[in-house]
Amino acid sequence: MAADSSSPGIDVGIVGAGPVGLLLAGLLGQAGLRVRVLEERKTPPSHSQAIGVTPPSLKILSRLGLDQVFVRKGLPIRDCHVHGESGWLGCASFREIPDPNRFIVSLPQRDNVALMEETVSAMSTVEVCRGVEVSHFAQNENCVTIFADEESFDASWLIGCDGHRSFVRDELGVSVRRGDYGCHFVMGDFHDETDLADEAHLFFTTEGAVESFPLPGGERRWIVQTPRAEPMTPRGFISEIIRRRTGFDVPPLFQMNQSAFSPRWLDCESYVKDRVILCGDAAHLMSPIGGQGMNTGWADAEFLAHALSEIVLKGAEPQRLLRAYESCRRRAARVATQRAAHGMWLGTRTGPVASWLRDHAMRHLLFKGPLARRVGPPCSPFPTTRSTASRGISLGSPHPPHEPPRRTRNAGDARRG
Repeated sequence: MAADSSSPGIDVGIVGAGPVGLLLAGLLGQAGLRVRVLEERKTPPSHSQAIGVTPPSLKILSRLGLDQVFVRKGLPIRDCHVHGESGWLGCASFREIPDPNRFIVSLPQRDNVALMEETVSAMSTVEVCRGVEVSHFAQNENCVTIFADEESFDASWLIGCDGHRSFVRDELGVSVRRGDYGCHFVMGDFHDETDLADEAHLFFTTEGAVESFPLPGGERRWIVQTPRAEPMTPRGFISEIIRRRTGFDVPPLFQMNQSAFSPRWLDCESYVKDRVILCGDAAHLMSPIGGQGMNTGWADAEFLAHALSEIVLKGAEPQRLLRAYESCRRRAARVATQRAAHGMWLGTRTGPVASWLRDHAMRHLLFKGPLARRVGPPCSPFPTTRSTASRGISLGSPHPPHEPPRRTRNAGDARRG
């Protein structure tokens, strides 16, 4: 990997081979830029991680020929049913969104990373290097020298796509505003033997929220809210909460994995410092419960790929384009972060009074009347807006296409509509 006087230069070095880094590499490589991606992990992720791919993201992915691949490999979700303590509240549907793809694709991040890495690695101008740890970098007015595994190379630009614990951001010394949402969750993927098919379901109860989303291959993700952080829980913990709050019997035997998380937010003071640029979660972080992080990062990558292509290939003035990148993407991230916070606040209130007020507001305001055509699934892993490089518009169009399947339970069985 060491550079010498006879080797060609690298236009863009990218730290991080996650969804954002790989998409950026693919878009840059397609434009003809010479790209090197450095990833500390030797193998792609094994857990499902983020799952929701929105129509605007599919449009970006179509430039790499991956949109219909994602649709075939994933599972289109068209309806998200919302349940409260008093029963079924309504359905947020994606069937009428203004896009040819009127659904959200459920495709685990491990799968979308594998598909993108296969596509990107086949490009003659892109090199993906796994098992490589960046130790430091230094920049001057002409390039950035990147030091990794006791070797180094020069790149015209360095992009940090290395997530919310970004080494690149820390090395830059960028100031960061951060905080948490004060709520906690445990998540697990299960073999699915319910009759929920390809529908998403949200349950807002006095004890806390339960969220359920279909995955490809006959699997389903369940997320349960907990009153405190639960880093270590016994097998059956999620299943018991699901049974108690929803009436569904999801046997622990069907569980394949488990992870706990307490959502946080983060916003950098600056996304650009000379020849080093932050992108995706390295620049901004929002609650994964809002489901907007990966899709917002992909929109970052689309904007940045266009800007860097103009700068490198056409000699465009960098400051103007990079100021536009920072201004536009910061605005989009803040809108998405606020939306995630509002959804979290609405969906995670506990206790009988808060539950009654939420049920009433959602049934009579959010799912009826003038707001009904503007709302998307609150507190879900799918964005309520479609993000592009420059703007967002309403995605959800709630209406009840059909009643949800029924289940009986002991107390409060009306919750299932």
